[in-house]
Amino acid sequence: MPATAATGLNRQTLLLILTLLWSTPAFSWWDAGHQLVCEMALERVKEATRQHIHSLIADDFPAQCDWPDRIKGERPGTRSWHYLNTRPDTRHIADLTRPPEGDVVTALVAQARLLRRGGSLQQRREALLWVGHLVGDLHQPMHLGYFEDLGGNRYHLALPKALAMTLGEDRDSVNMHAVWDGLILRYHSDNPQPFASDAVTTPAVIDLEAAVLSWADETLQVLNRAETRYRDPPRLQTLERSYLEDNGPAVRLQLRRAAGRLAALLDWALLPTEI
Repeated sequence: MPATAATGLNRQTLLLILTLLWSTPAFSWWDAGHQLVCEMALERVKEATRQHIHSLIADDFPAQCDWPDRIKGERPGTRSWHYLNTRPDTRHIADLTRPPEGDVVTALVAQARLLRRGGSLQQRREALLWVGHLVGDLHQPMHLGYFEDLGGNRYHLALPKALAMTLGEDRDSVNMHAVWDGLILRYHSDNPQPFASDAVTTPAVIDLEAAVLSWADETLQVLNRAETRYRDPPRLQTLERSYLEDNGPAVRLQLRRAAGRLAALLDWALLPTEI
């Protein structure tokens, strides 16, 4: 891939992403985040892969990457596909017993295989959207958060009034999941760095399950690092500007990783004879 292709996100897309970040509730920015990951991935895939994507999704593929979130009500059995709860002592995702109702790792592997091996046209279209979406979910650390607080959803932080105003919030508390789903990137929304895809090298996918597990383990490392203040005491109690600033680079890195890995996965699934 030419070096310029990785940073070719156009100004119109940047404006759309920033508009979505500020016009949607903080807890649902990941709609915009999913679109961003799929947009960057689409610019990195091989041309033949891009043509396959356009043949499956006639409309704008990145704009539909939030579709799996939008169908949770009509397909409640897929809700568990978006996350995998862990424990503070989890070191490797492969060591976990997978829940029978499904999880993000199991679902991503299954949907990628369906996209590669083929089914009906509708099945493959849906598989493409699932793959695009779940790679994004897998790189949001709280989607691998702990059973005890439901991935940070029950872990509440005080939100000082001055910071709430900066973030465009009118509440006095937020949960940790919302912080990582959107508030960190919202805080950094005037910084163009989140939209660059440099400094991340993504090898081709050879062993699908091994690749997905390795991505999950890296996300787990972000979840459990000291700067996240999630696993080790003292746990974060009040959301501070310094926390948003210190963790901005981690969010940007996860977005770039997700985009590069999604591109590699789409090449693997849609160009199987070339891998």
